[in-house]
Amino acid sequence: MTVPDVNALKRRVLLTGALSIFLFFFTGWAVAALDADGGWFLIALALEYLLVVRPLMRPVRDAVKLRRRLAYQAWLDEQGP
Repeated sequence: MTVPDVNALKRRVLLTGALSIFLFFFTGWAVAALDADGGWFLIALALEYLLVVRPLMRPVRDAVKLRRRLAYQAWLDEQGP
């Protein structure tokens, strides 16, 4: 098991957050400029989440799973036989 770089994960979370905010405002502007229904805004946001945000956060989710697994293993080791 490799230990994830915490600083790289923090940078990834901040990058994803900044990109998400930018995409949110850009999508809102595009929907308003096209004079489209508000439902299209929600559909576009769902697609952005599935295609952009979720894949960018995959390493963070993997690091959290690894941390939980290691903590559980440490707890089991403390319990003894």
